[in-house]
Amino acid sequence: MPHADELRILHWNIHSWRDADGEPNAEAVAGLILEHTPHAVSLVEVDESWGMPSVLAEVAGKCGYWWVFGPSFEFGADATAGGFGNALLTRVPITAVQQWRLFSPPRLYDGTERSEPRSVIMARLMISGGSLWLGSTHLPRTDARARTAASLRLQELARGLTVPWIIFGDFNAPPSACFTADGTLVISPDPVQPTYPAGHPIEPIDYCIAALGTMLDSTVLQIGGSDHLPLLINARLQMSDSEAART
Repeated sequence: MPHADELRILHWNIHSWRDADGEPNAEAVAGLILEHTPHAVSLVEVDESWGMPSVLAEVAGKCGYWWVFGPSFEFGADATAGGFGNALLTRVPITAVQQWRLFSPPRLYDGTERSEPRSVIMARLMISGGSLWLGSTHLPRTDARARTAASLRLQELARGLTVPWIIFGDFNAPPSACFTADGTLVISPDPVQPTYPAGHPIEPIDYCIAALGTMLDSTVLQIGGSDHLPLLINARLQMSDSEAART
């Protein structure tokens, strides 16, 4: 079990299991996980087909991780064919899972981004010295009002957590466009670094937010395999005396 001062997390927008050229990238995702052996992994733009072999389960099994998947919405023409959303992989014990709805569009999903609900998948991990809520999310790109509403809802919900937390995401905008600068958040990388598009990154849209007292050291990994660059984060957490006493 990792100590609170040695938690390593990988985050990647995996582009529906396709690289920037549209070729399958599950092997690249698994290879990066095996190379860095993080304690946990955040994946967004995860596309899973129901009734078919799970790519997520295959990658997690190959790398030796437990996994949870939270579809933000389901798709299919005549019947539900699959789900699209966020996933967490972990080799640290999970004690609870939640999914929060961050944005609900006014109409049912019709194949357009404006009709896509947005959510965050949260898993509570057991670590030496206490526990941690780890989250993964993906916010709208073209609808700035929906993105702002979702990010502010995320910030509001995170305030209610009673243990340390870190939430990773493709936020599709810099922190200044998403979150209120009220001194309640840690953001990393700081300053945020360009991660999109992977071949010539100019947009700083992949990063993490965390509770105060969390020390984060983030590195943007310069590799292919998706249309976004991944992040590798080393986290050190500040545990309260009551939280530490529960272990």
